[in-house]
Amino acid sequence: GGEEEEEEEEGGLLADGDPHAEELAKHFIASSSGAAAGRGGGGAGEAPVLGGLAGGDEEDAGSQLLAVGAGGCFTATLGNRSTQARYYTSQADVTALLSRLASGGGGDEVALAAGGAADEAAEPRLPNAMERAQLLRIQSRLKRCLTPAFCLDYDGTLAPIVTNPAAARLPDGVAALLQQLSDRHPTAIVSGRAVEKLQAWVDVPGVYYAGSHGFEIRGPNGSQLNYTVAAQLLPEVRRALEVLHAKLAPIPGVQIEDNKFVASVHTRNVSAADLPAVDAVVNGLLEEQPLLTRTAGIHVIEVRPQIHWHKGKAMGWLIKCMCEMLGLPSGADSRKATAMPIFIGDDVSDEDAFAELRGGRGIPIVVRAEAPLRRSTAAELWLRDPQQVAEFLAMFLNS
Repeated sequence: GGEEEEEEEEGGLLADGDPHAEELAKHFIASSSGAAAGRGGGGAGEAPVLGGLAGGDEEDAGSQLLAVGAGGCFTATLGNRSTQARYYTSQADVTALLSRLASGGGGDEVALAAGGAADEAAEPRLPNAMERAQLLRIQSRLKRCLTPAFCLDYDGTLAPIVTNPAAARLPDGVAALLQQLSDRHPTAIVSGRAVEKLQAWVDVPGVYYAGSHGFEIRGPNGSQLNYTVAAQLLPEVRRALEVLHAKLAPIPGVQIEDNKFVASVHTRNVSAADLPAVDAVVNGLLEEQPLLTRTAGIHVIEVRPQIHWHKGKAMGWLIKCMCEMLGLPSGADSRKATAMPIFIGDDVSDEDAFAELRGGRGIPIVVRAEAPLRRSTAAELWLRDPQQVAEFLAMFLNS
């Protein structure tokens, strides 16, 4: 039993190794030469230089064609999350595409087999955190530390995703659950929302808050913990908000949210035809304000300070502060035996935190409607929706 536990500590909750060991890049070069000649020049009826995904004809309805001009390139995003890439495809199809390119096949048009979906069906998926076997493994992990430390995303994790971002609220009973949980274990909300919004919407005195993707951190009521990252860039974000409001106002469905250190452009209600116009405005803004950068989430484009700080970094700093405020060892080496981070989130930005916890350093859990492929996320377990998240957290009230 001892040897088995030690092996689990090294490799985390998954026994199949790191699903990102063979992660594919998102940008693929079809040829080493320069810009395409004679194709994609912008004339009517010409194939685009960047290529495009188009369905096959009736004789070949089971495949898709990706037209890439000689010397051109294209971008693809693995999965279907909101992104700044123009097109998306599955990783199985990308693998097939790269094999064709490596073998010299395909020419100017490379067929992507629709059979990739069948290949995905046979691939391993994450186990659900509520399965008995996984709960026993979590319990075994927690025996090696003094307390779990919960870091929880807000939208899509504690609160359901809603059409109007400003209307996202906790379901009945969840605030009381968080109050009980924070009475027993260190608990934090780590979100892209501004701290002030989180405090108003959650309203639980014992909870820590990391808002704007961790750019602003505040401790429980009555504590002196108040930490801000990149405060000198706040005027840049203010100016970006003004530009976005002015230039995106004519586009139907766009909702711009002020999250203090983050300007969030919600695109859930924007038509597909108008999305390129939104992209153009955001990209133009970044050309004029190089101190800011762009990130993407589920139906949201975010403009924030361009520094190496994210939810994963914020979580690490939070765990350190939690240990200090509890009077527990807080050094980098001793924290593993003090507090075991359990991070639960559903968005692209949560992957930074998941990655920080791999290899036995914590328990990363992603929220998805169905079990995700192991290679599609850095998380090691999954939960179905905010309701199941609440059920999972409730299990720790009597532990």
